[in-house]
Amino acid sequence: MPNRFLRYEDTDQKREIEGTVDLIIDGMKTFGIQIDEWPIGEQNIDLGNYGPYTQSQRKNLYNVFAKYLLESGLAYPCWMTPEELEAIRDQQTKTKVTPGIYGNYSLRRNKTPEEIIEKLQTDKNYVLRFRSPGDVTKRVVFEDVIKWKIETIDNFNDIVLIKGDALPTYHLAHIVDDYLMRTSHVIRGEERLASVPLHIQLFTAFGLQHPHYCHIAPLLKLDNGNKRKLSKRHDPEADISYFFENGYATQWIIEYLLTIIDPNFEDWQKANPDKSYLDFDIQLEKMPKSWALFDLVKLQSVNNNYLSRISTDELYDQSLARAKKYTPELAVLMQSDVAYAKAAMNIERHTPKDPKRFTTYVDVETQLKFFFDDERIKLRDNEKGQRDNDLSASTFPLPTDVLKSFVEEYIFVLDLSMSVEEWFAQLKNVGKKYGFAENNAQFKEGWYIGKTWDLAMFLRIQLCCAKQTPDLYSVMKVMGKERVIKRLQAM
Repeated sequence: MPNRFLRYEDTDQKREIEGTVDLIIDGMKTFGIQIDEWPIGEQNIDLGNYGPYTQSQRKNLYNVFAKYLLESGLAYPCWMTPEELEAIRDQQTKTKVTPGIYGNYSLRRNKTPEEIIEKLQTDKNYVLRFRSPGDVTKRVVFEDVIKWKIETIDNFNDIVLIKGDALPTYHLAHIVDDYLMRTSHVIRGEERLASVPLHIQLFTAFGLQHPHYCHIAPLLKLDNGNKRKLSKRHDPEADISYFFENGYATQWIIEYLLTIIDPNFEDWQKANPDKSYLDFDIQLEKMPKSWALFDLVKLQSVNNNYLSRISTDELYDQSLARAKKYTPELAVLMQSDVAYAKAAMNIERHTPKDPKRFTTYVDVETQLKFFFDDERIKLRDNEKGQRDNDLSASTFPLPTDVLKSFVEEYIFVLDLSMSVEEWFAQLKNVGKKYGFAENNAQFKEGWYIGKTWDLAMFLRIQLCCAKQTPDLYSVMKVMGKERVIKRLQAM
């Protein structure tokens, strides 16, 4: 297998973000992608045979290629000012001429070598432009691996190759680096499709064979019933870190992306339930040619199915790995009593009643915290400070003295060795003594202060500080009699 390299494209210094390389490497590792050659963080150390792997450190290489174009008459220095460029755009707009810097619209294109040398002696503040052989009336045809045969207008613009800061634009850097690094396929977003005629011209200018181009269709999302492009600026889910922070499994992200890459993946997965997604043969030709819809509901469903089908041991290991990064205090508790944590996670899993309650790792954390006394105390203290979302006994219009009396008797008769049916029957019997109806029909008789359901919710909140938990009796059995009694007595 050929080496996998990471190239850091930082020639647009205004958009550079500190620590980007480390973030990219961490993201790759999370997905199990091994990089063989790359720049190591801010230390500027390169591992590999084709370095430097940071583009801003490859200026000498770009200059060699730029010099070749100059000597071949295919590039020229340009001193056009922003004001001159703006004036040309205005003129082209008014006269309805195809906009751009080309032909006579480039004020430096037709200068003689002598004129250029004379200008260089007094002013070295210039950019280097490509002398395009294209024609505004010409169209070109090229092959795209994903989109197949494409016919489009040829490039006729004399685009900038080297900027005023002596760094190359993407266009020149792409040609030089992909040639020197032996790149066979360029897979990029559809927004770069319009650059292909230019890039083919540049490869041809150097006498090189261009790589195979594969342009990926954009991801769309539904916004108030309308489809629009997923935006890095406006949509948090456009950043992969959003899914990690919100507790989605790496496995889930990969499998969902595979459903976008190839619609046949789901059928293959159903036909091969015991195989890994790594066994699936990805074919670029089958990728969407126009657009793909980003469906968060489907993503959640895929993740829920994944977390529901893995073993409890796997769920524990994966949840612990996430907790160490995002909720380290919970991770310590999980490791302090592994059997207890697994028992809490395992409630009704892989049974006919399996509620498949974990959609993300955040759900695991939420439904695990209250099992540990330290975390439950935090939840209790937090609810006291949030009057709008109070989960205390006052949520129910039930007399405190009645609840205390109920708790005293319930603790005395509590038996967690019963079946769930026996336990609920006992709860009904004890509750009825204190004015709680066994069912709705009884409650409608008018003199009851509540129903057995209210008592069950009261127990749930006292034990878990939450209104939504796994099956209550299962929770109590996992907690054990001693912990249940202690929490009820602390009412």
